[in-house]
Amino acid sequence: MSVMGSVAVSQVGMTEVILVNHGVKVIGQYYCDVLLSQQMLPAIKRVAERCLFTEEYVACGEIGHFGVL
Repeated sequence: MSVMGSVAVSQVGMTEVILVNHGVKVIGQYYCDVLLSQQMLPAIKRVAERCLFTEEYVACGEIGHFGVL
């Protein structure tokens, strides 16, 4: 049996691992409607909401990371 999953990793943090249900055929429509819209984007937003983004820098208080964009 194989497992397919996705996780987003960046300087500001990482999302939880998102697994695809066994037997699901991932086509473009499923990827956009389910994986991306319902699972991946909300997870990325939860990570990003801890940060303040401006044109010049990003500050992530909980993580204690500051970086120049």
